[in-house]
Amino acid sequence: MMDSLTRFSRFCYRPDLGLLLIRLVIGGIFIHHGWMKLMSIPGTEHMMTMLGMPGFMAYAIMTVELVGGILLVLGVVARAAGVATGIAMIVALALAVVPSRGIAGGELELTLMVCSFALALIGAGKYRLLHLFEHDAHAQARAVIIAAEATDVAGEIAG
Repeated sequence: MMDSLTRFSRFCYRPDLGLLLIRLVIGGIFIHHGWMKLMSIPGTEHMMTMLGMPGFMAYAIMTVELVGGILLVLGVVARAAGVATGIAMIVALALAVVPSRGIAGGELELTLMVCSFALALIGAGKYRLLHLFEHDAHAQARAVIIAAEATDVAGEIAG
């Protein structure tokens, strides 16, 4: 009995796969929220002014959520993306969620913040875009360019 539990435990120990799942879900949520803001820039600007912030902050928040989410999913500069998205969630909690709903109403933002900072501390793990190209510096540079082009396409859609 103990031997089968040990084998099962070893089989389930996949920290890099766990990091990939967390990055996909957290990054996907940020992409979704950033995309919603992108599709409704006037509404997002209005929301920012209602919170006492300048309207141009809508672009900053939308960019952090959309680009940060893409970077988290790809595992490219995931530590920096984790810090940026974590800070965005602190701002969301402080300015929008807690004043209107209290901390109990901010479980999504709180979860996103903690997971973002955890990814910033841990890193992306081995299942990331650049890991596929680590043996070849030129291929690694091309992968970064592909990620940058993906964010440019999102910007063109907004423009």
